[in-house]
Amino acid sequence: MSQEVKIILNGQEVSVPADSTIREAAEAKGYHIPTFCYDKRMKPYTSCFLCVVEVEGARGMIPSCGTKVAPGMKVQTDSPKVKEARTMNLNLTLSDHAGDCVAPCETKCPSNVDIQGYIAHIANGQYEAAARLIKERNPLPVVCGRICPHPCESQCRRTLVDEPVAINPLKRFASEYELEQGPFMPEVGADTGRKVAIVGGGPAGLTAAYYLRQMGHAVDLYDMMPQLGGMVRYGIPSFRLPWDLLDGEIASIIDMGVQVNLNQKLGRDFSLVDLQSQGADAVLLAIGAFKSKKMGLEGEDIPGIVGGVDFLQEVVLDRHQKQGETACVIGGGDTAMDCCRVALRKGYKVTLLYRRTQEEMPAAHYEIEEAMEEGVEFRFLTAPTGVLAQNGRATGLQVITMELGEPDSGGRRRPIPIQGTEEELNFDLIISAIGQDPDMDATLKLEAEQPEITKWSTFVYDQANMATSLPGVFAAGDCAWGPETVIRAISEGKNAAKAINLYLSGVEVKLVKPYEISRGWLEDLNSADWAPRWEHQRRLQDQVKPPEERLAGGGYGPINLGLNEAQALAESTRCIECGCNARFTCDLRDYSTEYGASEKIFKGQKRDYAEDARHPLIKIEADKCITCGSCVRVCSELRDINALALENRGFFTKIVPAFGDALQETACDACGMCHDVCPTGAMALNTGKECGPWLTDLTTTTCTACSRGCALRVHSRDGRFTKVESVVSDSTNGGVICRDGRFQFQLVDPQPLVVSEVAMVKEWVDAARKVSLIVGSGLTVEEIYAAKKFAKLKGGSLYYLAGEVKESSKKPYAKIESLANISLLEKLGA
Repeated sequence: MSQEVKIILNGQEVSVPADSTIREAAEAKGYHIPTFCYDKRMKPYTSCFLCVVEVEGARGMIPSCGTKVAPGMKVQTDSPKVKEARTMNLNLTLSDHAGDCVAPCETKCPSNVDIQGYIAHIANGQYEAAARLIKERNPLPVVCGRICPHPCESQCRRTLVDEPVAINPLKRFASEYELEQGPFMPEVGADTGRKVAIVGGGPAGLTAAYYLRQMGHAVDLYDMMPQLGGMVRYGIPSFRLPWDLLDGEIASIIDMGVQVNLNQKLGRDFSLVDLQSQGADAVLLAIGAFKSKKMGLEGEDIPGIVGGVDFLQEVVLDRHQKQGETACVIGGGDTAMDCCRVALRKGYKVTLLYRRTQEEMPAAHYEIEEAMEEGVEFRFLTAPTGVLAQNGRATGLQVITMELGEPDSGGRRRPIPIQGTEEELNFDLIISAIGQDPDMDATLKLEAEQPEITKWSTFVYDQANMATSLPGVFAAGDCAWGPETVIRAISEGKNAAKAINLYLSGVEVKLVKPYEISRGWLEDLNSADWAPRWEHQRRLQDQVKPPEERLAGGGYGPINLGLNEAQALAESTRCIECGCNARFTCDLRDYSTEYGASEKIFKGQKRDYAEDARHPLIKIEADKCITCGSCVRVCSELRDINALALENRGFFTKIVPAFGDALQETACDACGMCHDVCPTGAMALNTGKECGPWLTDLTTTTCTACSRGCALRVHSRDGRFTKVESVVSDSTNGGVICRDGRFQFQLVDPQPLVVSEVAMVKEWVDAARKVSLIVGSGLTVEEIYAAKKFAKLKGGSLYYLAGEVKESSKKPYAKIESLANISLLEKLGA
């Protein structure tokens, strides 16, 4: 038993072993000290200088991993000076760190859906697992798979090679597959005794309800319409989003135990005070934006003129009465396209007026093309200046031709009227689809105390905590952010649920996003650096019905056929996996989040090295290396192999295989210990999409590759192994595993034997007069013993396929190969 000494640790006197380091002593007392280079399987190295602590009397910060304790030593492990030093260290480390913590498609997604992860699931044939992963951040993937404008695809790095991956069609495929099989129902949390009232049953409100129920809170949902869905139901035509799919996805949320109150409008049927008096501990306002913007023309409030969202809502509720033969739609966004196409299906000859050119239209390009194909007439550079009326009803518009001038503050060229080009156009119906706002006047008219409202008719709210100016009242979606996409509303609803949960838990309400570094957006990158690395493959496109089929039978049947299974599998393989393989295990990312570090503090040159993926199982991404030296040392100190080296000095230091050879041409025996000790993603597994990366379930088990019995840390996701790591504390083999222990899981078929196959083998065995068994080194001692008993029972022999001892097994901690178990085999009579 080692002698103990007393030190002052963070103001408390404690007894610690006299031969321990400061770090060991602190960790034993429950104080975590960050490090990149320390691993108890190796000697202290003190290269990263992240584990520094403050020792009274010392001239500077002291590395805790290599400094022994001394009697009476006064140590601070988390003082302001220590935090400042660690943050400075991280800022310097990040200044030349390269890579993408997460794929740029995920960063661009407003709800940060793990796109790389669910595409990997699809590539592995795990479609329901893909849908479950999507639903961790988006509970309405069927909706989004049909109508999302997919900003994610605008930053897909595959664009630098050929064409972006068909991300949204892949999401649609997986989510609709899951819905057909029976929607995934997440576990509802234990009842917290707290209740949340959500006002608004659109994407933001439904999303918040989905996550709040998982947290165990009761949810009362109020909506002013006869059915849930918000603008998704009342603003998106059913030929784009079939209602049966919408209903199925909404039902999967409501069936979690959400109490629904329909035809109930805030400001008409109840107030915020009513909700609180009925037991709501928090209120979420997610009322959307159902009020059409005005054109600002004199006389536009007369019959014959209707707002875009009002028109779409009338059609859904079957309240629209056809008015003549011609209709005009004003606007250039997605709502304008929907109005055009719905009006066309109601029997109107439709003309669209837009004050800029087609190039400037904010609507999705495919929406514009499909509207044109269906027969909508487009008049660009045309703006209304007045309303024509007769007998109190609009009969047309006075318009003027425009030209584009200099760009405005948003970068779009400003339309300027050309004097002398005025003309009159006659229409039976005029639809103004130039935007929408939340209806604040009607919503809050019963309130004695109102949440503060912006000049844009949205709620004033703090995006860091989703809170309005009223205590316990939160806001999300179009009524807070402003009219935007469905996926933006979903993101807002998800964040609101997190914020409300923190509020109800009585802790500080602050939403923290993990640190992310990026190689840059597409415009910052050079295609020549990317295109040669992958075989060029054309993107698989959604199959859209031709115009005559789209308009047949009333025109409300689904118009987009999506991808079939074979196409989805093929398209998923096009993903080039930009996101880091270590995104969920990277120490650099975790500590940078904890200490608020940034790569932007110290700007300068970044190292740029191509990944070395020549080895079939291990790849080296040297530009992610922080030169901690752990991989080189574990290969040298523990394995006595020396397959890795640090090349160059100073800023240009990089990790390489010895002598620059391919890793498999060195003495490397693919034990993968370099991957286990790497604090970033510089040493990575090169094993394909089964690694995700995903958040995984962890299991500690015993290796069966030989009889030594090493411990394994097995990662799994949705019933499939993803990777295997060593266990630091395993004394059996010094916390080291071999190649077979690490990679043999890839040879295991995750699918169980079909019962009929088992029955067939049993039938053969029963009918056989004598049965012999052949086994190999992959079996455990118990399995070999069972095989011998069975062979004896059937009058046969046990044969063991042995092999010569490999050179690699002569290395420290290598696998015990074949004939090392010969004494056991002899006793069994093999």
